[in-house]
Amino acid sequence: MYYEFAETLIALVTAIEPPAGTGMYITEASLEVPLEVSGAIEGGTLLFYASPPHTRWISGILPAVHRTTMQIVLEGAL
Repeated sequence: MYYEFAETLIALVTAIEPPAGTGMYITEASLEVPLEVSGAIEGGTLLFYASPPHTRWISGILPAVHRTTMQIVLEGAL
């Protein structure tokens, strides 16, 4: 099942948090995530869908897996 690419990115970013009760803050994160990506036109709008691969095995019949790299940096004072 595919989710809209924006929803997948939001889920990845919101999953980054320090252990509870440590008082630590995350100011920068780098993510390298394999994603199965596809696109479709719905209602005249181009949408992209992406989700982690449903299997780690590589074969000739599964969708292509793209490596997604994100750099997230918090700007400004906390």
